Amino acid sequence: MIFMEGVIFITDEIITDILNIELKDLEDFSSYSKDGILYHDFTLKRRETSCPNCGSYSCNIKEYKVRKIKHSAYNQRNCVLLYHARRFVCKDCGRTFYEPNPFVATEHSISKLTIINVLNELKEYNSTFSSAAKHNNISSTQAEAIFDDYVNIPRQTLPRVICIDEIYSKTSRKNKYSCLLLDFETSNLIDVIINRRKTTLLNYFEKIPKSERENVEYVSMDLYETYRSVVKLRLPKAKVCADPFHVIKNYNEALDKVRKRVMNKFPKKSVEYYLLKKFNWTLFKDEVRENESKWNKKLHRYINYPQILDLILGISDELRTAYYLKSDYVYFNKHSNLENAENDLWKHIEEMKKSNIQEILKLKKTLINWSQEIINSFTFIDGRRITNGIMESKNGIAKEIKNNAKGYKNFLRYRNRCLYCMNKTTKPNYAGSHKSIRMKGWPRGRYKKNK
Repeated sequence: MIFMEGVIFITDEIITDILNIELKDLEDFSSYSKDGILYHDFTLKRRETSCPNCGSYSCNIKEYKVRKIKHSAYNQRNCVLLYHARRFVCKDCGRTFYEPNPFVATEHSISKLTIINVLNELKEYNSTFSSAAKHNNISSTQAEAIFDDYVNIPRQTLPRVICIDEIYSKTSRKNKYSCLLLDFETSNLIDVIINRRKTTLLNYFEKIPKSERENVEYVSMDLYETYRSVVKLRLPKAKVCADPFHVIKNYNEALDKVRKRVMNKFPKKSVEYYLLKKFNWTLFKDEVRENESKWNKKLHRYINYPQILDLILGISDELRTAYYLKSDYVYFNKHSNLENAENDLWKHIEEMKKSNIQEILKLKKTLINWSQEIINSFTFIDGRRITNGIMESKNGIAKEIKNNAKGYKNFLRYRNRCLYCMNKTTKPNYAGSHKSIRMKGWPRGRYKKNK
């Protein structure tokens, strides 16, 4: 490409790449630069064209209309196509229409290449509408409109094993949490539901054919009662599996409450308070590995982390008992199986009863309430234990999508963006939209003037 006094000389190969046509299809073509914008001015050769209304080939040229089309052919430079489009009129039915072309849809002011580039960039979850718009020299509103026009992903068929969880999306004041459904076996996102309320979930599953719902065998979830009751009512053949991570999380929270209660009994300058405050993390590790002893100013001695843990456990009998109960449950969670899980779980619950620690007794009620679901969680599918572990990574992506955009107020756009980014097989429907690319805003007259 050569620039000379505002005139640009472009090779034949560049012309065909820009317009996606061959040179023989061009009647004339010229390029020039003005105010930092690169313009391509051209007209296509006339071809025999039939009326889209009646199919007649008896058509005359009514007029030439210059269509100004934004085109993202160059990343570092604005590019505009000045397309002299022929407008035909049919002699038989009187219908007027434009000649067909391969680079812009009817009534659009953005080229097909720009649309493809925007949608390809939005496939990455860390991309935003603003960044895609900037890279393709369009406005962020146009980027949003392109996405809304071409990406509308339907719900996937309910699989054999479902993972269900929520994410803080706050798409509106009423809907702070959105519910995510995931296929455990393929890791594909099934759907995103606007909120996690019981009525919403019941209505959602009710609309799904009963034959499809009956194919669900297992549903993995955290210890949220609403999910369990919805599954029992709408997926009666499915077994509920309590996510092991969330059970241990509850155990750690109970242990932490014991730690804080014990810690607050000591003066803030005491050694006990210091150990429980600064080295509390040693209580929540599955294994505290031995490290090189270091000098501790507060303790006036060389000491390593396992020795610090021993000092902490020696501060309180309640804390030591709670810690060993938590460790016992972690061992049960790692080494038990579906055959002996029920027996091992109830043995552990009996030990919890003997502790007489208020936080542990409260947790004991939760384990009893979810005992069957905890036992079901030891089921293995294709060599993998049923958990919500894969769901946590998907939640992270959904959070990134929300945070990068500084929140979504349009739930459908947020839902489609999550499904579009998380499922590799999902593609935009390029043939689905032929309307002009514009963002639908609030209806006029929504706001009233203050008197």
